[in-house]
Amino acid sequence: MALLDRDSRGYALSLDLLLALIPLTLVLGLVAADMDNLMYEMQDVIYRGSTERVAADTMNTLLTTPGDPNDWEKDPSTLKVAGLARYDNSSKQPRKYYLLPQKVVAITSPQIQDILGEEYGFSMNISSINSGTNVLLRGSRGDASVDPAAKDVVRVERVVLYASYEIVSDAVNIRGTGKPLTIEGNTFPTNIKYNEIYDYYVYVNSTGVTPVTSAWVDINTVTVVKPDDFRSGVNPVIKLIDPAEYGSDVLKNQTELLDNDVTIRLAGSPTDKMNVFIIQVPKGTPIGEISLTGANTQRYRATLYVWVR
Repeated sequence: MALLDRDSRGYALSLDLLLALIPLTLVLGLVAADMDNLMYEMQDVIYRGSTERVAADTMNTLLTTPGDPNDWEKDPSTLKVAGLARYDNSSKQPRKYYLLPQKVVAITSPQIQDILGEEYGFSMNISSINSGTNVLLRGSRGDASVDPAAKDVVRVERVVLYASYEIVSDAVNIRGTGKPLTIEGNTFPTNIKYNEIYDYYVYVNSTGVTPVTSAWVDINTVTVVKPDDFRSGVNPVIKLIDPAEYGSDVLKNQTELLDNDVTIRLAGSPTDKMNVFIIQVPKGTPIGEISLTGANTQRYRATLYVWVR
């Protein structure tokens, strides 16, 4: 009888173990059945993390470095790695998040694609926070849009400093002496590429007690501003340096980047005073939009969208 009792206890123990294994077996079965979904989710997390890292690295390269070489915008054929930040020649350091208009205009979609890698699609834009004006739109798609078929899109945004126009030459506080005065102003560079993407304006504003009436501004010995332009108290005087009007010699138009000479002549009294600026603007900018405030630095929003192709 005692032996039978011992056998009963063993049977009960085996039954308890079997009952305990049933939920464990169910859990393992469910895990095995869902393993494909679990692996897919893990893979998705890994891919997204990789895409986020690539997008952030690309944005940092574009906005915090001037590129390699530092002045690649002067000859894009020399470009190794694209960057949009200005380069301070005195400190030999990039000015992070302060973009150079020449680089913004010159950069192409394939140059950005080279930083990302061919396995990613992208769309990038830079627009004014105040006005919404877009100064850059590049992308891997023809219209630079985000691919609507992309399963997961990473978005990176940064605030940058940017000026729509660039003052490339200036001569300020020029005062009349009572006799003809000639001043050699700062030069400014152009080449074929620059002339394709930029227009150049002479901007003369009279700041003295009496308005300037007799002044000339020559670009490479070609007179662009003359005394007739000051008639009827016009101030400021703004003239487009247009090769179609003044001849092909008015702006250097070779393959290499060459300096254009600026000569200013003023025949006025000591009460006459003026400033002369050469302003570089995106091609096609109308004369009605030319102003010195356009050269003021403003805040812009740079946005980059990246997805796995």
